[in-house]
Parts: sequence; structure tokens; C-alpha cells
Amino acid sequence: MTESIELYNDIASLLSGIGVELVELHLSGKRGGEKASAVVYKPAGTGIDECSAAHRLIQARLEVLLGTDDFQLETASPGVDRVIRSPAEYAIFAGRGVRLFLEDEDVVEGRIASSDGETVVVSTAGGDRSIAIASIRKGKLDYSQEGR
Repeated sequence: MTESIELYNDIASLLSGIGVELVELHLSGKRGGEKASAVVYKPAGTGIDECSAAHRLIQARLEVLLGTDDFQLETASPGVDRVIRSPAEYAIFAGRGVRLFLEDEDVVEGRIASSDGETVVVSTAGGDRSIAIASIRKGKLDYSQEGR
């Protein structure tokens, strides 16, 4: 998910001030400078304005933390069909449509109602379903579930 939990938490705290969540942060060394990439999310919608505002804050903070401005920063939204990469993302994407592929080959579709990091509650057509995150083989955001 990130280079260090401290760096991730620092940037996430900064972004929370503008109502944006940090989903993912990566730093990598590259010939001619560092490369950083961030995925940000705002529940009301993540467009160019949100990505630009997040980019400006992240850029300034990384310049201070890295002691250089010699890096490239890419900032993006998670997209409508993002593959969920960490347990924390289930809480970040509460309210969004999801399709979960479970270890027992079952598929659960609905909206994420809540998550505590170990369990995700999905509101399905048949009612709420509590699922252990450890039993999820793959999770994907699924915009088509949001109109139901």
C-alpha cells in the first residue's frame, strides 16, 4: 500500500483537511529523481478538482519530507472498477457498489455498508451480509451495484 505507514498517515491526515481520503501511496527511486503516485478519493465524487487539490498538498508535503523537489508526482482517482488492494479500502469505500469473489467461489454483489478492517458488511438484494475479509479472494468496486 505504501512505503511507510508514517508517511502514508502523514499525507492522509493532510488530505483529510480538504475532505479527501488517501487510498494508496507509492514512492520509487528512479534515475533522475524519485517518482511518487497517489490514489485519492472523495465520497461526493473524485474529479479533476479533487485530484488537483490533493496533488498540490502532496507535492508540497513531499518536498519538505524528502528534502527535494526532484520527483514526479501522479495523482489519480480510484476509478469506477478499482480492484480493492487492502482491508482499509473497504471502510474508505463505504456506500460504494462492490463485487466480492470469495474463496468458496461464491460471488457477493451489493453496496459496502461498513467495515472494521476484519469484516465487511455488504447490503445485498437479500439483506445485509457480513463477510470476513480474509475469505475474500478478490474485491472490485462495481458502479453497476449503486443504482440498485
